[in-house]
Order: sequence, then C-alpha cells, then structure tokens
Amino acid sequence: MDLAHLRTFYIIAREGSLTKAAHILNTSQSSLSRTLQMLEYYAKTQLFERHARGLKLTLQGEKVFHHAQKMVQEHDAFKHSFLNDFNETEGELKILTTPGVASIWLPEIIPEFLKKYPNIQLDINSSLTNLEKDIEKADILIRTRIDHHPNLVQKRVLESPYKLWASPKYLQEFGIPQSAEDLDHHRLLVFEKAQFNVLANNHWILEVGANLEKPRQPFLIMNSLEGLISCAKNGLGIIQMPMVLAHIRNRDDALVSVLEELEEPGIGILCIYPLKTKNIKRITLFSDYLEELFKNNIPI
Repeated sequence: MDLAHLRTFYIIAREGSLTKAAHILNTSQSSLSRTLQMLEYYAKTQLFERHARGLKLTLQGEKVFHHAQKMVQEHDAFKHSFLNDFNETEGELKILTTPGVASIWLPEIIPEFLKKYPNIQLDINSSLTNLEKDIEKADILIRTRIDHHPNLVQKRVLESPYKLWASPKYLQEFGIPQSAEDLDHHRLLVFEKAQFNVLANNHWILEVGANLEKPRQPFLIMNSLEGLISCAKNGLGIIQMPMVLAHIRNRDDALVSVLEELEEPGIGILCIYPLKTKNIKRITLFSDYLEELFKNNIPI
C-alpha cells in the first residue's frame, strides 16, 4: 500500500464510518467503498467487520491501522517541520479544546496573539468528548492533564481556584450559606457529568461538606458554562466557577462570592501536543504565548 492508500484506510478506521470518512476526504462513499475493497484484496484479508453502526477493525485490520497511523503521523510531522523551516510564523494552527475554553477564554486570548503573528491562521474546534482520542485531528489540545501519555508535551498554561457564586437576588430569597453543610439546603447548578472528564473537580459543589450517606442532588444540570452563569445571574441558584472565569464573565458584578473561607480545589489547563511536533514553530509560539500570560498573572 502506498501512503495515499494508507491515509485513506487510516481515516476510515479512525472514524469507524464511511460517511464520516467521505466527508473528511471530500469524496463519495461509493469511491471509499471501492478503495476499501481494493485494500482488502491486496492485503488478502478482511480488514473491517461491517455492522449497523459502522465499521469495526478486525485483528488484522488493527495491525494495519497501527502501521498506517505511524506512517501518516510521521509524514505529517515531517511536512509540518519542512514547511516550518521556510514559514516559521505562517500557516494554519489547529486547536481542539472544550466549548467553555473556546467560547470564553480563547476570545480573550487570541487577539493579541494574532496581532503579533498575523500570518498564522487559527482553526479552533471544541468538543466535550474524549479529547485525547482526537489529538490527531489538531495540532494542540487545550484541556486538563492527560495521564499515562509519555509521548505528549503537556505545558501548564493556566491554574485557577474555584469559588462559589450566586446572585444577590438568589441570596435574598434563599439566604446566604454560612457553612459548607448549608449547601444541602440550597439550589446547586452543576455542569453535566460527561463520560470523559475534561473539567477537573467540576462537581466539587456537590461534595464539599456533604454527607456521604446522603449525596446532594443538583437543582439543575447543564452542559454549557455560559448557560450556568446566565442561570446563576438570573437567580436560579449557586454555581462553582474558577476565579479566572469570573474575571471575564462577572465584570458586571452580577454574582457575589459565597463561603470564601472554604479550601477550594483548582482547575489546571494545559497546552498539549505530540512530542514529535515540539519543534514546529507555530505550536511553540502559541504554547509559549499562553504560558507567558499565565506567568504574568494576566487575568485571561
């Protein structure tokens, strides 16, 4: 198989669907189906099992996938590095992060970066799914730490403690909690529990001071940080929010901090990219830029 065929196979296997692969490769499903039949003919073995939800690799297909993944990633890294020698501060930089970071933090961060490097084109996508699985789709991940990945560079670019916040309207109606135990009697607004936790300690508000035999139940669950903040500002309940986020979304002082004496956990955000791409200038420029903001305590 040549590199073009390996890349096609790799994308089909990665997506587990001819429909998704055809969209990415900008081709038809019938064309990919014929390519797949040809690949299996030359491999002299079945590479996929077909089922109602898509495609699943066979044992032989898994072997080909790992080989294809290595070849494609090494080729892409070389191409990036080669082009980087000529255009160190030009070209596309793909960033994958959570919806909250994409909609709240990055808009505050990127204007100065793009002013400094106007020839770098940012392509920003967000997801609440298993981001480490999708690292091949981006140059940089911005999220919490990924454990047990020695082949990744993980640079801490932000750390901020959580605080509890509520509107004066809510506190006037339901009272001000005087202790962590008082939260048992309040309306607590929480971020959804996703299968892949990319937001560390995001249910601390349900756990601090709680009776383990009688877990707290949230008053409202949402998968949007922006939505939770709006709900809190409208007097629906108490939320937990990092201080760094409050600098951005509470500039109107519509929310006040409660139980400030609590020893709160923090959230750490890292800039993550494959070790083999660490010398690509666009990646290091962006990660260094974020790290410098954090070091200088700029409230992004």
